[in-house]
Amino acid sequence: MTVIYFTDGALIDDLHIRKSLLRIPEIIQCLRENQEEFLNCDLLIAMMDQALFDQLNYHQKTRLKNIIQNALYARWIKQGIEPDLIVRRKDYADFSQVASTFARLATLDELRILTVGPGFDELESYLRKELKLSSSTLNDVISQDPKLHWFWNDVKSGIQLHS
Repeated sequence: MTVIYFTDGALIDDLHIRKSLLRIPEIIQCLRENQEEFLNCDLLIAMMDQALFDQLNYHQKTRLKNIIQNALYARWIKQGIEPDLIVRRKDYADFSQVASTFARLATLDELRILTVGPGFDELESYLRKELKLSSSTLNDVISQDPKLHWFWNDVKSGIQLHS
């Protein structure tokens, strides 16, 4: 079973992550297509400038994260792999509910979890520590993309150094 898990998108708050995401054509296209929703703000500049990004209100940041995640998901779907289930962090009141869902899923013989983050949230440590799932079970869609993993591995290692 293939499960797509949309994280809360917290890593998008990081300037280095946002700049790295601009290497992905589908992200740039989605930003341009949705630009008119953001009055008095150029989304491409907000992706590259922390001060401008910080001026966005909560709802604008949430919408921007949704745009980015939907672009990543759309790119992944083009590979012709349909997920069996989509789980979105925002649909749950707290992490314990997400954990309960994945505890039930972990009982399946074949489980593959792909996150649309970018990156992971607290789900990764929960799956590895509490449910003892192997590393091969959990991946993010950018790392699994044969045309993107070349730069994303460096980005991920940079994240780990700063966390």
